[in-house]
Amino acid sequence: MLSNDDIQAQVLAVFRAEQAEHRQTIADILLDLERAPEQSPQREQIDRLFRAAHSLKGGARAAGVRSVEQIAHQIENVFAALRQQRLTLTAEMCDVIYHALDLIGALMDQAVPGAIADEGAFAELLAQLAAITQTEAPPAPEPVPATPARVVAAPATPAETSIRVDVAILDHLMHEVGELLTSTLRSRQLARDLQALAPQFERWRRTWRRAAPVARRVQRRVAPHTAGKTDSDDTQALVTTLEQANALIDTLNAAISRVAARAREDHDRLSAISSRLQTYVQQTRMAPLSGIVGPLRLHVRELARSAGKEVEFVIDDGGAEADRQVLEQVREMCLHLLRNAIDHGIEPPDVRQAQGKSPTGLIKLVATTTGDRLVLTLSDDGAGIDLERVRQQAIANGLLTREQETVDQTVLLDLIFVPGFSTKSSVSALSGRGVGLDVVRTSVERMGGQIRVETTLGQGTTFMLSLPLTLQRSHGLLIHVAKHTFAIPLDSLQRIVPATRERVRMLEGRAVLLMEGRPLPLIPLGQLLGMNSESAIDLDEAKPVLILGVNERQIACLVDAISEELELVVHRLPAPLQRVQFVSGAAILADGSVAPILDPVDMIRAAMSARLTVALPDKTVVSAQAPAILVVDDSITTRTLEKNILEAAGYRVLLATNGQEALDQLRAAQANGGCQLVLSDVDMPRLNGFELTERIRSDPQLRHLPVVLVTSLDSPTDRERGLAAGADAYIVKRAFDQQALLATIARLL
Repeated sequence: MLSNDDIQAQVLAVFRAEQAEHRQTIADILLDLERAPEQSPQREQIDRLFRAAHSLKGGARAAGVRSVEQIAHQIENVFAALRQQRLTLTAEMCDVIYHALDLIGALMDQAVPGAIADEGAFAELLAQLAAITQTEAPPAPEPVPATPARVVAAPATPAETSIRVDVAILDHLMHEVGELLTSTLRSRQLARDLQALAPQFERWRRTWRRAAPVARRVQRRVAPHTAGKTDSDDTQALVTTLEQANALIDTLNAAISRVAARAREDHDRLSAISSRLQTYVQQTRMAPLSGIVGPLRLHVRELARSAGKEVEFVIDDGGAEADRQVLEQVREMCLHLLRNAIDHGIEPPDVRQAQGKSPTGLIKLVATTTGDRLVLTLSDDGAGIDLERVRQQAIANGLLTREQETVDQTVLLDLIFVPGFSTKSSVSALSGRGVGLDVVRTSVERMGGQIRVETTLGQGTTFMLSLPLTLQRSHGLLIHVAKHTFAIPLDSLQRIVPATRERVRMLEGRAVLLMEGRPLPLIPLGQLLGMNSESAIDLDEAKPVLILGVNERQIACLVDAISEELELVVHRLPAPLQRVQFVSGAAILADGSVAPILDPVDMIRAAMSARLTVALPDKTVVSAQAPAILVVDDSITTRTLEKNILEAAGYRVLLATNGQEALDQLRAAQANGGCQLVLSDVDMPRLNGFELTERIRSDPQLRHLPVVLVTSLDSPTDRERGLAAGADAYIVKRAFDQQALLATIARLL
């Protein structure tokens, strides 16, 4: 039998969910009334406000939350005055009520059965609510109904079709479903193992087909001549034993075939049941997107007022639903994007009017579901993103160089997500610190989603987010690194390509993989994860490379092997392992082992910033004498500097002032031991560095020579052109480093 304390705890648990709904209803109606102040409030809306406040007060009384009951009672008084047309709704009045609703939420977070809240913490709020009704206008006469009201019988109470369930219980259910799915994977493996035994019996059948005739011939040959003797008995016993063994093996084969078939059927049945069960449990965890709409509308209201702007926030949720865990993150993403739209996008009313726009800016959020994806589109009709200003700010921050005049819109829009990047000249209460968009992209990518931006200067900006409906399941790829198994989500995997000698180059001292002419940082995954310190890449045999990332943020990850693609049941790491670098969770495999699920966001960020030491295999045979290097540059200062550096390192140096002269020297040097490497500028008369490299690669006697380009041309187009021409390394003079130059040459020789 439940005690009074147990009953009170259950009532309080139910009221926690109920009060959130009542608070949301009140906030939504007030926002609608505020948005159209010129229209007289609908009697139905006022009635709904009053009923919600009354229910909130009654529920608080039943749950024993005295503080919430007192606040709800004062809110009810305000709505009663509105109902009787003794008050006119104002923004200031709404401010007090919104504050009261927030305080109720905070009090409910702290509420425990039987506890008494400190009334001093909300006494001032009660006084403000009471003051509203004390300044009410004279009562208006009650309208006289034109016809007598008819008494209508109350309809029969319909049977309840839903119940409230604590979210923690749903979480436990989902965890158990995950364990069931893991057992399903193991049953599948068991069925496969049993099925794999069939070929073993087939091997015996082939052996017996060859041995049986021999055994019979021996039996016939021995029987007439050695009847009654020991040898004959032994032979007969041996043949009989073989025949019995064959019969036994046939019986075992039939039995195992039947067991394998039943195991396969059981697995199929268990898989179907567990999938349906997971779907049903997942549906219980789904919540409508409309549940986060109210807080977002309030947030926009407060942000617009603090920024001195007029904003209309229109939401079309399309009835979309998603897992509660997803919606929690969606809410945070939307808050950052809304803050960015109001501060950066929507112009002040006077500026908008001067541009021929409505003084009230429009922000629109549209949600749709497509398959297992939630698609959010958040747009504004503000100023748009000034891409030229983004470019100038990126140059000032060192993210771009002055030479990069031709970077396209995709590259510039990608820069707004860089941590710390902001085009605001000053920090405001809303933004200007370059944090919000970085947080949004990180969250989206960690969820296995994607984010895109479209903008038109003077017309507005649109952010499009594609997110999974649930984070509990994921499709992944099993990979092997240094004898360890990992899983990586397929959402972040673009392609799988082999790493070959022809595809790998050195760029500014780093190994890169050429993908359609574009250099991607080549990272040995074992070295990135700190599992080994080996820096050499053995390309004698092609190894698999995973292309991870989106748009301009891509890396090439070198792994030892790839096994299979499978559906992962994601297990979140417990405390204190909830945030481990490079790991987002774990998956239990069919054999019972645990495979860490890698975090592609961590991997991309670490790879983009790390300067891992990577060595490529030898391409030339070093002679007994000091290697000769041909330095090609039309600047005498640069030639002298590079000559001194190389000679101090023990190399022999030849000099040329342009590409044509360099070709002549290379051909002439063939008779005297040749040249082991070419170090060339790009922008030169007669024959530039790109053309020189192409000529070297097309000459059968010179094509083996490593070529290193050292230039001030820093645009992605120039780098790609240099590597496409056949250069083995590309070094930018702006970031010239003597040790990096020597290390690059040492790797190539």
